[in-house]
Amino acid sequence: ENIIAPKNQRLSAAEHSQLAELLVAKDEELKQTLAIAAGQAEVQKTINSLQEEVEKQDHDIHLLQWQLKEAEHLLSTAIYQAKQKLQSIEKANARAVSSEELIKYAHRISASNAVAAPHNWQQGDPRRPYPTDIEMRQGYLGRLSDLPLSGPPLQPQGSLGDLNAARHHDQNPLGQSFSWQIGGDIKPPISSNHNSVGMDAKNKENEDVEVMSTDSSSSSSSDSQ
Repeated sequence: ENIIAPKNQRLSAAEHSQLAELLVAKDEELKQTLAIAAGQAEVQKTINSLQEEVEKQDHDIHLLQWQLKEAEHLLSTAIYQAKQKLQSIEKANARAVSSEELIKYAHRISASNAVAAPHNWQQGDPRRPYPTDIEMRQGYLGRLSDLPLSGPPLQPQGSLGDLNAARHHDQNPLGQSFSWQIGGDIKPPISSNHNSVGMDAKNKENEDVEVMSTDSSSSSSSDSQ
């Protein structure tokens, strides 16, 4: 550029040498700066690796802290339950009850109250959790015991007997046309002796129910005394 430039704009030899020295100085300064930058890059890489290690250790510390909290909670719960059990043992030892008294109390409960209840019964229901003597007599089994042995069996409402009878009637539509063949000379299958035996069995069952109700009422009155 100095050669191509016009004569009046050309630099002297001293100015040219001064500019060359400045360029060399700047080059050295840039080299030093690049070396420092390379060192800083290595330091930054070390810092990043240390930061990752710190984060990993921090995560492990938080995990251990959570596990220690869980262990502390479990230990505190176990200690509380152990204290409750110790208090219960102390109360039981201070107020010991003999097995004979427990058996007597259980007999009193079983004599005056029911030991089983239906699944739909809850506390506060007006009815008792078990059927009474009157309800048992009004039930299906009570009505079944009142029937004579020669009569047809009693079927509950909506039983399968009606469905089977209707199905048999549908499958045998010609049964009505042959009903005239049944004569009046057919003998009954059960004699009067069987009827008397059925009445005796029914009377015996009624007597057993009355005896059981009397025994339960007497045991309840004796326990209340």
